[in-house]
Parts: sequence; C-alpha cells; structure tokens
Amino acid sequence: MAVTKICVIREQLEKTVQYAANEKKTSLDGVIDYAVNPDKTEQRLFESCLNCHSVATAFADMQATKDRYAKNSGILGYHFIQSFKPGELTPEQTHAIGVEFAKRLFGDNFQVVIGTHLDKHHLHNHIVVNSVSFRDGKKLRCNMDTYF
Repeated sequence: MAVTKICVIREQLEKTVQYAANEKKTSLDGVIDYAVNPDKTEQRLFESCLNCHSVATAFADMQATKDRYAKNSGILGYHFIQSFKPGELTPEQTHAIGVEFAKRLFGDNFQVVIGTHLDKHHLHNHIVVNSVSFRDGKKLRCNMDTYF
C-alpha cells in the first residue's frame, strides 16, 4: 500500500513548510525537473505526462495555461509523492500506479507530470499537477475530499 504526501506549490515560499527549504522541490518548474530527474528515473524510462505535449515542454505548457486564464498567482500546483515499501512493486508497476492515479484524479482537466524514482530502496512517484485546468481555467482546490 502506498503512502501519499501532498505538497502545495505557492508563488511565495512559506517558512513553515519544511519541504520549501529546497527551491528545486517547491517551484513549479523545479518540481517538474526534480520529478523527472534522469538519475532517479532510469534515464527517463519512467516518466509520463498527461495533457502536455511532452515532459520536456510540461512547464511551458502549464505556464501557457496559467497565462491564458490570467491565473499566475496563489497556488501554482500540487506535488504528490507516492511511496511504496521496498520490494513491494516493480518499477513498471509503480509507474503504472502513478499514471493511473493521476488519470483518475486529474486526467480530464489538468496537466500532470509523473516521474517514478528508483534511486532509493523504496520506489516512489512524484506527481506534479498544474493548479489551473486547461479545459476551463478553473483552479484545482485540492483537499482531502478531492483526494478521496
């Protein structure tokens, strides 16, 4: 069973968020780069995107959506981390679960990048979601009700 953590990506970093200590992990473009780090994803074999042209263009695609609807402030996105017990799954299974999770929660309306990291004993997915819908410009309000 996966353990999932949700981090909010904001325009301004807040000191109370421990994860905000590393800008590469908290800014939208930094999180995308971190999520698909080739050293952690088997040279990019385990990365995918939804509703973006490619992983390489994901940040530009997300930013274009924000610009289109003039929603460039406040919460910029969400960073989900899905971790599994060591030996519980193969890299392929782990990535497939991350992709399916993203499709079910966000696939119809939001741009998403999924990177499966293999650099630790526990396999884990980093899922980065744009906070603005490419379909209608509505902002994602991510809370426990949305998640469940």
